[in-house]
Amino acid sequence: MKIFNSIAVGSLLCTVLIIGACTKKSTSGGSVTPPPPPPPANTLAVTLSKAQIFADGWEETSFTVKDQSGTDVTSSSTIYIDAGSYSRSTFWTSTAGTYRVKATKSGVTSPEITLTAVDPGPSPFSQKIVVEDYTGTWCGHCPRVGVALENYVNAGHPNCIVIANHGPSSDPYTFSSHAALANSFSVTGYPSAWVDRDIKWNENTAQLNEQFTNRRAPLGLALVTSISGNTVNVTTKVKFDVSTSANLKLITYLVEDDLVYPQVNYGYFGLPNPISGYVHNAVLRATGLDLFGENIPTDKQVKGVTYEKTFSINTSGYNLNKCRIIAFVVQGPNNQGRKEKIVHNAQVVSAGQSRNFD
Repeated sequence: MKIFNSIAVGSLLCTVLIIGACTKKSTSGGSVTPPPPPPPANTLAVTLSKAQIFADGWEETSFTVKDQSGTDVTSSSTIYIDAGSYSRSTFWTSTAGTYRVKATKSGVTSPEITLTAVDPGPSPFSQKIVVEDYTGTWCGHCPRVGVALENYVNAGHPNCIVIANHGPSSDPYTFSSHAALANSFSVTGYPSAWVDRDIKWNENTAQLNEQFTNRRAPLGLALVTSISGNTVNVTTKVKFDVSTSANLKLITYLVEDDLVYPQVNYGYFGLPNPISGYVHNAVLRATGLDLFGENIPTDKQVKGVTYEKTFSINTSGYNLNKCRIIAFVVQGPNNQGRKEKIVHNAQVVSAGQSRNFD
């Protein structure tokens, strides 16, 4: 029994030593795979396409947000400018200064960067406004607006450019596309005057005055015209004092003045009904381009660059000596936060004459 126990004990001891030796070799020999390193901490970085822009209300900078792996996560991030959230991926401003920009996503915040908006100085172009008067010879209330607008222009406001759009009933001066324009601006009653295709005129001259203030003309227009028979040849020039990729459209109309025709009048200005010798001015006759505007190429919408468009208008049936060409630039649908259809600036000249940028 003692011999058996000794052998058993010896065998057990050997087994323990062998196991111990194997275990020691395993831990000291490095054959066990070490645990993987922790994943990199979540980070965000926001960058700008331009760190400095003009505070002209047009020049833009765009934001790009990337995570720790370099993946673009701009669309799923929130941009903050001076602690206020910002909903677009591009930024423009009319207020000069330094802006603080950061981004957040899933509780992670990027380091803050700065954006500088520089005062662009005064525009080299004067600001004009366009007032489109939806009117008719049959409309007894229309002299109220038509006469008021003429009085305003003649009282020292030549940069207020009026267009009289006649229709929709039996009016000898009904514009062929009157209904299309009236529907576009929800004209349901007459008279109805729209200022810069932005606001309906409340018939207070103060509202017109306000359109000239606190605005910096982003562009100017010039017109070169010549007459050949019944055709007016027109070259419209648009010179930019801003750079923008927003969709802008050029519109050109022909209007005729000094058209005498009886005007229905419901007691305005102490005049009879009808007013037999009423003079209709700025009567919309024809378009030189698309009714709602022709796109200006984006690569021409650059500060200091001039875009030109040449075309002809058939004036058969109109008195060319009484015709004027009106051109204006409006905001298209790719507006980048600006109001669509609004007029940015305009120009007018008598047919056969020219007018430079001013």
